[in-house]
Amino acid sequence: MGTQVRDLENYNDFNILVTGGSGQIGSELKFRKENSNFKFFFPSSKELNLLEFDTIERYLDTNDFHLIINLAAFTDVDKSEIYRKKANKINNLAVKKIAQEANNRNIYLIHSSTDYVFGKSNNAPYSSLDNKSPVNYYGYTKSLGEDEALANSNKSMIIRFASVFSKYGNNFIKTIIRKLITDSVVKVVSDQKISLTYAGDISSNISSIINLCRNNDFSKNKIFHFVSDEFTDWFSVAEVIYEEINNLKDNFLKSKLVPISSREWNSKAKRPKDSRLAVDHSFLNKNGISIQSWEDSVRYVVRETFFDILDEIKNEN
Repeated sequence: MGTQVRDLENYNDFNILVTGGSGQIGSELKFRKENSNFKFFFPSSKELNLLEFDTIERYLDTNDFHLIINLAAFTDVDKSEIYRKKANKINNLAVKKIAQEANNRNIYLIHSSTDYVFGKSNNAPYSSLDNKSPVNYYGYTKSLGEDEALANSNKSMIIRFASVFSKYGNNFIKTIIRKLITDSVVKVVSDQKISLTYAGDISSNISSIINLCRNNDFSKNKIFHFVSDEFTDWFSVAEVIYEEINNLKDNFLKSKLVPISSREWNSKAKRPKDSRLAVDHSFLNKNGISIQSWEDSVRYVVRETFFDILDEIKNEN
């Protein structure tokens, strides 16, 4: 029952299954799907549940899909240390099932992964070809999931993101906005080197990403990194947020930003001291993919969400 994807010329006949559609990237894709030449399908967790593998097979039987974009993941880094079985099932074992089904049906697979597959070694910024070295269980399960995707589907591609943010869902930018409004002192880790991914960049480049997958030489290009070129740290991001809030509402903030070391931050899971991802710009440019600076994107998200968060806080009091 396989589909001959490469023979399709009309993108309106190109059916794309998106798992994890309620997350930040999925929400951005939903926002843009009306302007897309592709047909996107965003099943609910009742229709397709990665904890119940039989639902994966059943849902794939409902439509003639040509591509799966797997965005679903157990992303809570601290809770992954506690709920290990669930994290492993979603981030690893379910990926194996999806890859097997995709391969059996001749469906392309784009699997999303993370910078947290790195961190133990000191080779940052990491290239897509570097050996993986996760420091926590979340990163470990995502690393295993990558391996399963590539081993079980001969048309699979891994895209690694890092610290995804957008105006949707929960993320660092929105959390810091709320803390800056409500707290007198906001402590932010300053000694972790990171990359950032704006979810809107993914959705705005989705046609190019899909074309890359369709025309890819999977013997060469199996993994690529999708992050802003400039590296940063959490405290520097918080400083940009602080500045942009005061640009929106002159001298509104009375809170104080305080940098702290990662040793001072209490968490269940260990975080990488340096998880920066190197970007192959020549590869992205060749395939028509462009990524904004993280600072411009952070400022945009602040402008889009600040007043809504402020209203929420006022209504809570």
